[in-house]
Amino acid sequence: MKIKISHDVYEISKRIKNIDKDYFIVYDTVNGKFEVHNSSQQNGSFCVSIPYDSLDERTLVHTLKSRSENIERILEEIDYNNKLKESADKSEVQAQLNEIVEDNFKSD
Repeated sequence: MKIKISHDVYEISKRIKNIDKDYFIVYDTVNGKFEVHNSSQQNGSFCVSIPYDSLDERTLVHTLKSRSENIERILEEIDYNNKLKESADKSEVQAQLNEIVEDNFKSD
């Protein structure tokens, strides 16, 4: 069940309308997450899931960062993080291989 949030301690549900007048916040009781929705969006109103347990300033920042006009920057950030992860994974595999080789030479 989704519960529309119209009042909260920091007035995030009101302040989010400064970003877009059609935004509203719901709490999804099934997954235990807050979500930002847009009433003027076609094919469903869902915009972004909030990764925090409470509504605060981070909600506004997260919503701003996830807006569609930031798609290029978001995709660049995803690519950069994927390359870092891939590099770290390769480094880990190389370290494991080096350890195996060293262990084999020690036992000979």
